[in-house]
Amino acid sequence: MAVRVCPKCGFEKIAEKRMEFCPFDGTRLHQIAETTRNVYTPPSHINTELAGPIDSAKFRSSFRTFERLDAMNDFSGFWRWKLKIETGDSHILDSKHRGETYKRLRQILPRWLAYRPFNSTVCLETLEGSLKRMSEVYNQIRNYSLLEFDKIEDESLETVWHELGRAKEDMGKRSASGYYYIVSVTKPLMFLWGQTLAFDSLVRKCVPKLLGVPDQIRWDFKDWQRVLGMFQQELRRSVGIVDLLNETSLRKYGTDSIVPYGQFLDLYYWIEGKSRKRAR
Repeated sequence: MAVRVCPKCGFEKIAEKRMEFCPFDGTRLHQIAETTRNVYTPPSHINTELAGPIDSAKFRSSFRTFERLDAMNDFSGFWRWKLKIETGDSHILDSKHRGETYKRLRQILPRWLAYRPFNSTVCLETLEGSLKRMSEVYNQIRNYSLLEFDKIEDESLETVWHELGRAKEDMGKRSASGYYYIVSVTKPLMFLWGQTLAFDSLVRKCVPKLLGVPDQIRWDFKDWQRVLGMFQQELRRSVGIVDLLNETSLRKYGTDSIVPYGQFLDLYYWIEGKSRKRAR
């Protein structure tokens, strides 16, 4: 197998199709050699002794705070309903449940400012069609967690990217450039799948720079894929953090087989952002 290396920082990675960019600085990786190795070596100057992407004690505090603030029980209510539906072959975007999924998101997403400053009614009409068009690919990705993000086919992820992103575009058309308002993709997908952060402005400002989150409100698919890939790498190195998130899911939702890693990370940084804002 080929090795790819970042020309800027020296990060090495087995040349997998889905790993084209350095997770530390976003530089496109260069292929340099053939190898049979199956591990990667972080660059020597990168601090790999971080206690994962989050602090355990602070997460527990943030989670308690979020539960108090989520007065409408939006995420937890939706997630419990999803877990109840997805016990076998059924899923929340199949023909039997898609209408109820849309009804719930139609109530939730305006409260979560997913389509601000545009007309939510128009955006939601586009979303309704998108949920139907992405039903098959949702069924393909729904059982993958953030820990397995690199195993998901690019084509499936890109379909989801375009279908959700176009809800905030003129006349619901796909963007020719592939750039979309990031929250138009990630806020509904966080409810549907649970494995992406919502990346609103508060969260983007609080995620450590090491994770390479763009400051812009519009991202392309590769931006999002690269950032989630970086979170995946951090979680894989942080067994204690994964255990904490699994325990939280088991306590809150009664299962650790489907854990909303993305939403847990998002609430952590969102609460941090709220705290920083109040401290100003």
